[in-house]
Amino acid sequence: MDEEDIKFEDLPRAISWMINELTELSQKIDGMRNQHVAPTQESDKWFNLQDLCAYLPNHPAEQTVYGWTSTMKIPFHKNGKHIRFLKSEIDAWLLGDKNKSDKELNEDVKQYILSKRNRKF
Repeated sequence: MDEEDIKFEDLPRAISWMINELTELSQKIDGMRNQHVAPTQESDKWFNLQDLCAYLPNHPAEQTVYGWTSTMKIPFHKNGKHIRFLKSEIDAWLLGDKNKSDKELNEDVKQYILSKRNRKF
């Protein structure tokens, strides 16, 4: 609708057009929200020990995973005797376990030294 075409008699039609446009826009926004939420719900899947061993890239033995849980190297949840693993936490753990480059290590060292120099006793 053009602004030039709107007259007082056309207001009901113009308002109806605006309501339809807003409804359509609202539906598009809701559709985008639903697409964004769906992957998050899938990543919150629970694994038992066997599922976790099959999911991890190197397929470790169950005893290896038990060792990781006892030293708190891997995120886990314990309910009685059962150990469970949340997929989103495992994915974050896998991504966070990268080795730093020499440049990153040097930057960390510089930051540490600066923090110790500026500290008052």
